[in-house]
Amino acid sequence: MKKNPVLLCVDIGTSSLKAAFIKMEDDESRLAALSRIEYPKDIYSAVCETGRPVKLPSAEWEAALKLAIVSLLKDAPAVEIKAVCISGNGPTLVPVDSGGEALLTLHWFGKTSAAAQVKSFFLPHVLWFMEKYPECFFKSVRIFSCQEWLSYKLGAEAVTTLPAEGYRPFYWNEQQCAALGIDIALFPRFAYLGEITGKISHRAAMDFSLPQGIPVVAGGPDFIMALLGAGVIRPGLVCDRAGSSEGVNVCITESEALRIAASGARVRILPHVIENLWNASVVLPESGSVFEHWREETGQINTDYDEILAKIIPDDPAAPVHPVLLKITSQLNEALSKLEESGLDTSKMRLSGGQAKNRRWNALKARLTGRRLFIPEILDAELAGNAACALCAIGEASSLAEACERVVKIKTEF
Repeated sequence: MKKNPVLLCVDIGTSSLKAAFIKMEDDESRLAALSRIEYPKDIYSAVCETGRPVKLPSAEWEAALKLAIVSLLKDAPAVEIKAVCISGNGPTLVPVDSGGEALLTLHWFGKTSAAAQVKSFFLPHVLWFMEKYPECFFKSVRIFSCQEWLSYKLGAEAVTTLPAEGYRPFYWNEQQCAALGIDIALFPRFAYLGEITGKISHRAAMDFSLPQGIPVVAGGPDFIMALLGAGVIRPGLVCDRAGSSEGVNVCITESEALRIAASGARVRILPHVIENLWNASVVLPESGSVFEHWREETGQINTDYDEILAKIIPDDPAAPVHPVLLKITSQLNEALSKLEESGLDTSKMRLSGGQAKNRRWNALKARLTGRRLFIPEILDAELAGNAACALCAIGEASSLAEACERVVKIKTEF
């Protein structure tokens, strides 16, 4: 039987793990199989006084990946996996002990130390860990980001994936670590997106039902991978990435970045993965969770998402809009206003993430925001971004920009 070459792309989300086989074809890439494994509802349980949680989220990520791979192989058995690339939510960290076992999960929405007055997104979480649970902290010999930890379990080297050189101060450096009394040796060496950092080990091959020796490619934080996977790699392109949280990102030039930064606008400016480009963004940390809390309050937590939206989004555009949906879109409109006050055009946006999978919601969002919304064929843009990195890693594309053009295809417009 002829086997189709595919890339195994994985994203560690806040509420679920997504994995896909993405087919490698001559001029484009297509989804061969997709799996989404939800975590248990109590995954983020309280931490014990010893510093160890009742349940480790990192263990659930590992279990979810095993289930996802079984599901993918069932749906697409005739495949030859050419590379594996994992992305993950951040800034989320996993400290491990000398035996390589996870001690804790310092999640992106978790606590930080008020004493950490630094540029780093990560070190305030580490300082909180050191202050709150010193005994557990001093057992740590290495601290990974979540996708790096899972890649390490598969057989990759211990690395920290740096999206671009300009991100170093937002991760860590000698000066920031010294100021907080944190040993920089806890953090693995920096690798770059698309770098091959190892191969599937013999043990991982047995544990995860994967062939031994497949290259493991460095993937980055979810919002970076979503930008790549939505094809937002040219100035003026906009991505609205909406799941448990939501972020609107605009690709901008260096001169625009300098202008906005100087203006004091309420917009976050970060380097882009593509050289000489920057990213302007506004984050809505509770966008999707607003809806989830409403589901819980109304006793619909086990009701299908699409079924609920079919009930609360009427076909008649003149009908009143449900309050929970008004709340979500009002937050989005506020974020868009911040970007437009900075002189950025958000009239056209590419969508990605779980919220982009429902046609009714997309149509209503287009109407309530007054924007033209474009839906890529691979809706989980992080997975498409992983595929772009993997294509570069194995020599199937000469640059990330070329790989993104190959992977990203716009399917629908609202």
